[in-house]
Amino acid sequence: MVRIWNRFPPALAGACLYLMLVHAAQAVELASIPTTGLSLRYDVLRDGDKIGEHEFVFTRTGDAVNVTVKTDVRVKLGFITLYRFWHEGSERWVDGRMVELASKTDDDGTKHELKVQAVDGKLQVLHDGKPIAPVAAETIPASLWHKGILDVPATLNTIDGSMMAIKTSLAGDEQVPAPTAPKPAKHYLITGELQRELWFSPDGNLVRVRFKAQDKSDIQYVLSRAP
Repeated sequence: MVRIWNRFPPALAGACLYLMLVHAAQAVELASIPTTGLSLRYDVLRDGDKIGEHEFVFTRTGDAVNVTVKTDVRVKLGFITLYRFWHEGSERWVDGRMVELASKTDDDGTKHELKVQAVDGKLQVLHDGKPIAPVAAETIPASLWHKGILDVPATLNTIDGSMMAIKTSLAGDEQVPAPTAPKPAKHYLITGELQRELWFSPDGNLVRVRFKAQDKSDIQYVLSRAP
């Protein structure tokens, strides 16, 4: 069958990209990390129909902020599951930088495991147990919740550890649906090796995501629970 979830492109690695990423991270102030106890949950919609859920949970341990990411998507025809995408990840942030990431993914039977850890001023990356090129310590992952992704020329694929070159532009100010009342948000367009539309509220929370799947269906993450 045609897979609805768009595949992330191959790695883009090299000294030039690495230097660009370091420069961009040093030139901007990274977005503040949400306070402990914050939970954001989204309904995942395909062409308007709910097919799953996505969630971020933020907790604090000492000086570290821990982020749990969960996605569970199932496309069904009656009682038959035609497609399943499951992803679970964890991130650890200290002083505005990610120092650890671990994720497991099952993309309709194709499984991935990723481990990222800060070592000697860089992030060491293991995909399915095999080391790949290290990335800059300031790297922002493509888990999308962190507004720092809007200010960098590349982002870390949280499934396979590759770096994806991106460009970001501001589309405008909008009102987006929320559990209690519409929320004001800024609408951003990410293009390049990752293509996403993101909406962030004035307090820095991700309130909506939109992109096209491989079969051109419309995928949206619509906020269903917020602080």
